[in-house]
Amino acid sequence: MRTQLNRNSAHVAGADGGRSRSPVLARVRFLAFLVIVLGLPALLMSRGGQQMIDLGKLSLVLLPGVAGLILNGGLGKETVVRSWRRVGLTAGVTISVSVVTLAVSLVAGAAAFGGPNSGVAGAVLAMGATGLTSVLEELGWASGGLALAQKACGRRLGVLILGLAWASWHLIPTFLRVGLFPELEAAPPAMLAAFVAGCLVYRDLLTRLRLRAGTWLAAAAAHAAPNVLMTGLVGAGLMIQTPGADWRLFPAPGGLGFLGVALAALVWLSLSRPGRSMMGATHER
Repeated sequence: MRTQLNRNSAHVAGADGGRSRSPVLARVRFLAFLVIVLGLPALLMSRGGQQMIDLGKLSLVLLPGVAGLILNGGLGKETVVRSWRRVGLTAGVTISVSVVTLAVSLVAGAAAFGGPNSGVAGAVLAMGATGLTSVLEELGWASGGLALAQKACGRRLGVLILGLAWASWHLIPTFLRVGLFPELEAAPPAMLAAFVAGCLVYRDLLTRLRLRAGTWLAAAAAHAAPNVLMTGLVGAGLMIQTPGADWRLFPAPGGLGFLGVALAALVWLSLSRPGRSMMGATHER
């Protein structure tokens, strides 16, 4: 058992990655990744006209994955997924964060049911679209993008920069007011600052889950699952922010409650041993 845990710990340490033997080239590639995934969508959406805005939104979703795969030459460091249970358990971590935050918001009256109901068909369609875009997002940020960041800057600094870029990826359409993130468009400056902090914490959390599972699919599942859940609840009439509600109780990145719960999950994950069964690391052969 001890030998198996040692092997697992070595796997996690190895998956963290180090700087490239060609640091200049690695930094150029990572910089190119950031310019492409942030600059091109911003350019398209800022030109005005609904057609260009829609094209910019599409590029925002697709470019991280495409640019990451091309510039990195693949997905990054992947291991064989021994059990889908491990990937599923990573989704349980982020769903727990969302459920706890939403429960607090509901109790405080900052969120409530009673909004428009899109019906079963509409809810299912919206949930499918949300799940797909979340997976495509992580195809870029948790695979090629993460590998590029680690090669260029190392594990800690690379994930920090990646988190800032991920926050910017959301804020560009917010500042351009194209209607992609309406809650953020109406947010006060303090909520936007909390959103950036939330992105940093959440990106680190998703990265740790991805590295422990050994595949970007873990980050995709962890990202998609709470998004799909929240989308389904909104389709069923959930108002995630009631009129005049305190933004600090917003049950998603941007709310202080979400930031606190996500940070607690990150600390717990950082302190837990990689071989614990909670992360599905029982290693059945």
